[in-house]
Amino acid sequence: MKITAYLATVLLAGLGLALISPATLASPTDAFSAVYSVRKSGLPLGDAHFSLKPGQQDGCYIYAGHAKPNALVHMFLGNIDDETRFCIVDDQVQPRYFRHHVDGKPGHSYTLKFDWSAMTVQYKNGKGDSQTYAIKPGTQDPMSLQIAARRWLASTRPGNTLPTGHRFLLVDDDGLQTYKVHVSDAGNLKTPGGIFDTVKLARDGQHHHALTFWLARNADWIPVQVRRLEDGNTQYVLTMQSLSRSEATGH
Repeated sequence: MKITAYLATVLLAGLGLALISPATLASPTDAFSAVYSVRKSGLPLGDAHFSLKPGQQDGCYIYAGHAKPNALVHMFLGNIDDETRFCIVDDQVQPRYFRHHVDGKPGHSYTLKFDWSAMTVQYKNGKGDSQTYAIKPGTQDPMSLQIAARRWLASTRPGNTLPTGHRFLLVDDDGLQTYKVHVSDAGNLKTPGGIFDTVKLARDGQHHHALTFWLARNADWIPVQVRRLEDGNTQYVLTMQSLSRSEATGH
């Protein structure tokens, strides 16, 4: 699973280091545009832009990410784009289409087209290779999974005990799998965009790619930091720089 396919969003530009007030809370499906800095083992790689906006139909949305390497890194790595198109059906996130694209790497670029009436998803990569996978109710793609996780945490009533874990169903270029996460308190996290009261959400078990999200209680559970480990050592960190909660207009 690819790094930008699991990245998420940021919060309220211009707030400096102020703690965000609960009065600013919105919905996990409200529009936004956001920016992260991206570092690998402490070295700057570039930035990543994300936006969530309404789709053409009521209750449907487009969530997109664009990772742009800096000038030096761009000599070796092209732009990376991810997009999910999903709807809220029976109060559940239901993805319809997912696209992951890496410039110059057709074998690593792919799409997922969901057919919920047939309970299947069609995978196709940039080389033309294709595969059809059976899916189950509640299955998410790598980007819609972020929205589903935020909505799950948002369903916790204020003052109630934080849930400790959850199982999601995920389909990507490797097919259908269970994505089990656990949640723990992480305290206040200071970022260039503010100080946030966070919880840490991480995937259970040993995996080639280990992802950890710091989600802001006081900002609709938006991730304000994301860490990715590869084989237990190579570390990528995305840190929130800015966010606009007005109508998102894209990258």
